[in-house]
This record gives sequence, structure tokens and C-alpha cells, in this order.
Amino acid sequence: MRILLLSLALIMLALGCKDASPAAATGAAPADKAEAVVEIPEISVADADKALQSGAFAVDANSESTREKNGTVPDAIILTSSYKYELTQLPEDKGKDLIFYCSNTNCTASDAAAERASTSGYENVHIMREGIKGWKDAGKATAPYPRS
Repeated sequence: MRILLLSLALIMLALGCKDASPAAATGAAPADKAEAVVEIPEISVADADKALQSGAFAVDANSESTREKNGTVPDAIILTSSYKYELTQLPEDKGKDLIFYCSNTNCTASDAAAERASTSGYENVHIMREGIKGWKDAGKATAPYPRS
């Protein structure tokens, strides 16, 4: 069992998701089993791009190493952690459209970050499942990290 958990943690690190929730990394159940799982709608890269052009906010839940390697969506909010970031990092208006992303389709850091926002009252939360790699593969511009 320990080998399986260690392997899972190493895979997440390799995929750029070192900041995914501890429960996700270990396969542990939430502390409160009665706690409902929040279903966050997904958004494609093309639809995310359109939404961002209309005023939505991109929210980067990647690790620093992933950001250094791939850059970020331009003007993205850069979270300090995917699951324990300060809510003050997000817009004050909880009705704003937020598009969370991480590395790629295998990464779950964006899920943890989006769930935190949603359970904190943010009303328009989405996950761009393809992540920064899908964004780049679609030919979308990126911003360098760290920003100067």
C-alpha cells in the first residue's frame, strides 16, 4: 500500500501537480464523508479563450516548475497553492467568471483550487481540463513566469 501511495505521489510530481490536495495525493477520503463532492463544469480551451476575452479570469494552479517550463495564460491569477490559497487572491466579486487550470488532463490541482472557490461562494467556476499544455498546443499565447 505504501509503495502504491508513493508511486501516486511521484506521478503527480512528474505531471506538475505537486500542490494537489493531500487527500487526492494519498487517495484518502475527505475528513467528513458526508461532505458532498462539488462538480465543477469543464470548459474547452477555445471557449476559455472566448470567455477570457469577455472578462473572465484565468486562475493558474500550477507548481512553479510547471510555470517556469510552460509559462502562464496571460494575466492569469497565480495561486500560491492549489488548495490552501488565500481567497483574497481571487476577485472580490463572487459572480465573476473564473477559469482554473493546471498542467494537463492528468493534473488535479485545478480541481482542488476550483472546488475551494466554489465552496467559498464563487458562482461561475470552471476548469480548463487541457491545462497550460493544451492552451499552448492550441497555439494560444503564454506569458513568461516569473513575471518581471
